[in-house]
Amino acid sequence: MARQTLLLVCPPVLYATTWWANRIANKPHIASLAGYVRDLADVRVLELDTAAGDQGDSWDRLAEAVTDSVGLVGISCWTSLHYPGAVAAAQRVRHLAPHVPIAVGGHHATAAPDDFNDTTCDWLVRGDGEHALRDMCTRWPSRPARMTIIEGVVFRQSNPDDIDWANYCEWNEDDRAIWAGMSRGCPFKCRYCVEPQRGPAYSGYTVNDALAITENLVRSRKPRVIAFSDPLFGVNRQWTESFLDGLLERELPVMFWAETRADLMTPALLDRFKRCNFMLDFGLDTASEAMVARMEKAANPQLYLARSREALEHANRIGLSHGIYIVFNFPGETPKTVRETQHFIDGLAVSGPTSGWLSCQSFFILPGTQAFTHMEENARTHGTEIRHPGWWRERGDHHALATDVLPSASWAGREDELRSFVAWNHEVNARWSARYPSRVQRFRHDFYVA
Repeated sequence: MARQTLLLVCPPVLYATTWWANRIANKPHIASLAGYVRDLADVRVLELDTAAGDQGDSWDRLAEAVTDSVGLVGISCWTSLHYPGAVAAAQRVRHLAPHVPIAVGGHHATAAPDDFNDTTCDWLVRGDGEHALRDMCTRWPSRPARMTIIEGVVFRQSNPDDIDWANYCEWNEDDRAIWAGMSRGCPFKCRYCVEPQRGPAYSGYTVNDALAITENLVRSRKPRVIAFSDPLFGVNRQWTESFLDGLLERELPVMFWAETRADLMTPALLDRFKRCNFMLDFGLDTASEAMVARMEKAANPQLYLARSREALEHANRIGLSHGIYIVFNFPGETPKTVRETQHFIDGLAVSGPTSGWLSCQSFFILPGTQAFTHMEENARTHGTEIRHPGWWRERGDHHALATDVLPSASWAGREDELRSFVAWNHEVNARWSARYPSRVQRFRHDFYVA
């Protein structure tokens, strides 16, 4: 008897195409789900959010994918940007194959289950979806009478045999990067972040298992980049040092990327990352002590910024290619705190070579975050105005709607200045990139250009 097909759909982004311009592919959460059930089902992944142009093409591809062999459709409402597309994709599956059950999961589904109903899905999975999906692919159930919410069991990422790494993700020789996670969970609870919704559970592969997985992906797929999707790479210092030492021993012909916090780094650890051919992105988010406290980035804002400055300055000295990410206009932001952050950044590379890139964005609300649940408190305390708290349900430019925020009463009458960081961001990058050493220029070219 032929096996049934599990169709995993990443829906299109309907109202934020400029926001989603990079069209992120090789999504590790989808690859993990697929790898966990490949022994039970023929799995097909359909990424509809990676294509530019007419949405009609996405719906044609979905229609072609919903074949007679499909026994279950899983739709990833990964972010709130995907919500309108997830609903539209579900409605089309209902029209094409009314008998086929639909499961929806992802960060948005976890945070906002009331956004879904019987017309969009049969099961809504909150939290990690691996165990729930495996149960469905074991039983291949028929559609229930009503939508059922499943509280997903935390998937402990500790046994590498749980994932079919030989068929981890669909791959062709034109692909540049493979995304893979070596751990899940984050000990920090930043107020703007969706990761704390998963709970406090942290799990990760042993150093030897992580090295074996990485080497296997490099040898078998030959990517140019291995991008680690861990929410916070480097949170375990001893593990990170041993893992980097293992990469050095293996001399893998590939570049690496990871996201981390500058305050977790030491000069010696950054030296290791540099020798291993890494690009690091640092989620600094703010350089104002007041905003560090309001975001709950660290218990000691002064120490957080001192350690971050030391790490970022050392990254420049050794030529470690890196990005620095800043979020402006978080609730409580004032003109003074903006100037403090800009002064910190401007002081990182006053003279000498640089190797960093600055990326700034305006705060936007996400369901399930502490900023979302504390909207009324922020309004009372700071005069914060979130003009479109359910922007993902509205039609229009989602970036414009989501970032239509007055962070504090001190900006009243000065709202035209809330976007001034954009021009400053461009000026900083022009100044920094003009002083890139040749080795940094080569690395960034090889990393980004096919």
